[in-house]
Amino acid sequence: AGIRKSELASRDFIRKARDVDITIARNHEYPDLLDEGLIEDLTPLLQKFGFSLPEDTASGYILLRQQAYLGDRVVAIPADLDVQLIYLRKDLLEDPAEGRRFRNKYGRDPSVPRTWKEYTELVSFFNRPQEGFYGALEPRERLTAWMYWFPRYAAFAAPGQYLFDERMKPLIDSPAGVAATESWLATIPFSPQEVSGEGKDYNYTLPYFLRGKGFSTLITPAGAKIANLEQSAIKGKVIAAPLPGRFVGDRLLRRSTIMYGNNLVLPRSGKNKELAFLYAMWQTDPDNSIRAVLVSGGFADPYRYNHLTNAEIRKVYSPQALDALRAALPDTLPAGTGLPGDAEYLVALGQQLWLAATGSQSAGQAMARTAGEWEAITERLGREQQIAHWKSFRKNFPGVVSDNKSR
Repeated sequence: AGIRKSELASRDFIRKARDVDITIARNHEYPDLLDEGLIEDLTPLLQKFGFSLPEDTASGYILLRQQAYLGDRVVAIPADLDVQLIYLRKDLLEDPAEGRRFRNKYGRDPSVPRTWKEYTELVSFFNRPQEGFYGALEPRERLTAWMYWFPRYAAFAAPGQYLFDERMKPLIDSPAGVAATESWLATIPFSPQEVSGEGKDYNYTLPYFLRGKGFSTLITPAGAKIANLEQSAIKGKVIAAPLPGRFVGDRLLRRSTIMYGNNLVLPRSGKNKELAFLYAMWQTDPDNSIRAVLVSGGFADPYRYNHLTNAEIRKVYSPQALDALRAALPDTLPAGTGLPGDAEYLVALGQQLWLAATGSQSAGQAMARTAGEWEAITERLGREQQIAHWKSFRKNFPGVVSDNKSR
């Protein structure tokens, strides 16, 4: 047992569960789950049964350090890979009449955006609310706000615009933090009216896109699988791409992040830990894992390298979308803060972003207030402890930056 709606927090579920041997957890939840003694360190079980977690590019796990590890300990078996991609209406980008109007306004052809500025221009241009068609379908509710803000913020410096300095002082109350927040806010006028409403996550925005009622959305690779279903109104009309970025000097710096990530963990209260562990290894092996990824309408994304080349999976997702996923991997950030107290840090950020989204405060106020709350959380949990965790987490940030402006 252990299946529940993916929107619910694993921590709350595992705290209450007493008869669950295996369940799923999001990548960003690992620090809280392990710190509170709610899940097992799987390293001893791997050693006992002689297993390893391969990361070879033939059939190994993709982004293994981000997916399975917390520091030097294995805490989850990868079973999903929720790297954020951008989806655009390819048919509209290629429409000659739309192209002429766009060139007249912006002096360039409409194309997959390289930067967040280009993206904002596109969603502004294609926003047609009088026709029930929206330019941007990014959620702006408080619980998932961080997922759409992080990639913008991280693209302000290489290897990444960090959330904290080496002494855990927040870096978000800064020009980079304010600019990222302004970029995050800029799409709201081109979105459905209730986009910042309580609980309006991807379950609210994605259906608009799938019904052909929007130009763009940001979601995991599962979006490609669902858009490619026979009954989809946008089958064959969509292009997936790595997220936009910004130029740092003459270099285009793109950053994505793992949004949800539903990977397998063993609750500490489980009674059949060895059996549950062996099941997880069986379920996620190179062959069995293909079946889960192929489930029609499911949200398990390709997470082993052989998934990216499997003919059936490429047909279901489309070769173009899987190639976009592969292209995004080198620029993908680990999820969340990587710290004990992650839920508190993200709730504080989400609340302040949401207040800005509703017009209650400015981008600068949102960042200043979040930084103040983060300082209080760090002090309460212990600065030296958090410094050690932060130092370890930063090792998983991507370090390669593209020099190719056309990338």
